Amino acid sequence: MGFLDNSGDIILDAVLTDLGRQKMARGNFRITKFAIGDDEIDYSLYDKNNASGSAYYDLSILQTPIMEAFTQENAGINYGLLTATATNILYLPVMEINKKGFASTVVPTTSLPGLYLIADSVNSTTTELESDGVGVTEYTVSGRESGPAILIEAGLNTTAIVGTPANRTTYLVNNNLVDNFVYVYYDNRFISSVMGPTPSAKFNNTAAGDGSMELSVAMMPGASISADLQLENYSAARIRAPQNGVVYDPNYSQADSTVSVISGPRSFYTMLNVTINPNLSAEYSKYGSANTQLPGGTSGSKLYDFLDTILYVQGAKTGVQVQVPIRIIKYKSG
Repeated sequence: MGFLDNSGDIILDAVLTDLGRQKMARGNFRITKFAIGDDEIDYSLYDKNNASGSAYYDLSILQTPIMEAFTQENAGINYGLLTATATNILYLPVMEINKKGFASTVVPTTSLPGLYLIADSVNSTTTELESDGVGVTEYTVSGRESGPAILIEAGLNTTAIVGTPANRTTYLVNNNLVDNFVYVYYDNRFISSVMGPTPSAKFNNTAAGDGSMELSVAMMPGASISADLQLENYSAARIRAPQNGVVYDPNYSQADSTVSVISGPRSFYTMLNVTINPNLSAEYSKYGSANTQLPGGTSGSKLYDFLDTILYVQGAKTGVQVQVPIRIIKYKSG
């Protein structure tokens, strides 16, 4: 492993992966597609105040050393570039977790900031969690088709453009910046499947006519796909991403910002839960903690097995991304 000197001419360093060399040896190697990424680019180095003029604004970026090309399949592009036909795009969508704490959404506990809890059993672990100081909206249950889920939104997170339906069409739909599905990458050692919204699920602030929220959680397993995040032990599922129905309306008594975490036009929403592998046992002690008190729990007598992992969520079309850290919990005794 090493760096390439990028201080002079532009360098193209291309290598074949093990699979590519195998296909070349068989005589059936053919390049049909390519992808471009900017994993190594630090855009904060762009200096629009450079005293030497505009030709030097991006000089530090262009001269940043870059990694040599890798032959391993798990060392490719993590952040691919987006192709857009419009030349006047000022804002690109982002993806955010909605942490506003609605009755049907999961929020991180104050004692475990940033972690989303998933209990392995509705009949044992959940009862113990609630008696141990964890509220019912601070966790969800493995494989549950209703009840609290992790709510995710996407759109233009700017106050410069209000979130009206017309602006959604102008800035998102017309620029092909709306996803209908997301890919969720999960560690298959701990998780057997990912669940997402069914066609009957709803998220909007228009149904009541006053800006109040309508959130209907209905979940189903997502379809397994072959997309690869290039992380060992990770599998992928395709999850529905319905149209986000939260809009700005000056006549509403309740502001759209009280419902949504996106400040401008919204593109989609989705909801997540997982089904935990039913045979998890030694994995808790190997990758997490076994038979120990839950950090932040109020009862010193209750013991749990738990481990942490991450869900990687990516828009199928736009590539917008968010990471969801989760803690899988199994009650033991106490």
